[in-house]
Amino acid sequence: MHEAPVADSELAKKMTAVVCRAPLLAGHAVEWRQLLGGLTHITYLLYTEAGDKYVVKFLSREMEELRLAIPSESVVQNTQFAGESGVGARVLFSLPDLPAIVIEFLDGKTLSASEVRQPAYIIRIAHAVRRLHKHTPLMATQSDVFSFLDRYLQVVAEHTLVTPDGLLESLPAVRQIQHALSCNGLDATPCNNDLVPANMIDDGRHIRLIDYDYSGMNDPMFDIGNLAMEADFDGDQLANLCEAYLGARDPIQCARAQLFGISAQYTWCLLLIAMDELLDVPASKTFSYREEATRRWLWTASQLSEASLADVIDIAARV
Repeated sequence: MHEAPVADSELAKKMTAVVCRAPLLAGHAVEWRQLLGGLTHITYLLYTEAGDKYVVKFLSREMEELRLAIPSESVVQNTQFAGESGVGARVLFSLPDLPAIVIEFLDGKTLSASEVRQPAYIIRIAHAVRRLHKHTPLMATQSDVFSFLDRYLQVVAEHTLVTPDGLLESLPAVRQIQHALSCNGLDATPCNNDLVPANMIDDGRHIRLIDYDYSGMNDPMFDIGNLAMEADFDGDQLANLCEAYLGARDPIQCARAQLFGISAQYTWCLLLIAMDELLDVPASKTFSYREEATRRWLWTASQLSEASLADVIDIAARV
């Protein structure tokens, strides 16, 4: 077996265990390389001598122990459920003791933020998100953004983590948004909860949605709002996404999606701060958790200071 360079010898041992124990890999000569981009878990693309490709994801016990991510068994189950819907990649084999999963390789183009903002992609992505929400088996985990927020606030307080200036002082404004979002809620559906452009693959026929590291049952408009925030949608693009998803114009749900995007960005700031100070291994030589947290906080602060925010809150909470 030829082994491509792996940064961590322990991970190399785990990869060997995967190859030996997964029936679809046993007896094959393989090569692998790390897939960059994921922040929570470590993912590799694995090739066999026959030309077959698979994705192997090693799940982080450290993230789970620090209460920064959902339990690894939930990641495995939710990834499996999303694969059964035809929207996610299928789980082909799991090794709970490592923990690790072998996932179907999706041959296609990973989307960029600029592509996601294109009108044709907005419609296709909305349809993919709707398929995920409607056709995925119910997930056991309840994963709404404010549960993550409360958990991350506890972690920040317990470890006295340093946050960007003004972040914690803006919490009352986020709580006001939380109150508005408690109105006009939609029934919880299986959600990805991390719909960034890099987690969207165009396979030529459908948009596939990957990475279920924060997934669970949630208000479906969170996925819409988080996606719009991550891809930097303007108001018209968000309205078009909501209409394509809902099947009709709905100012109230569109306002809720916008507020979910702001809430998500605030929450992910806290997550990145905790990852920066508490994880044993840094993200990479070219990526800084702290710098990314600061960038996200500056965006959030600008949104919280917008004069139009009060109107959005009023629309979202409209009876």
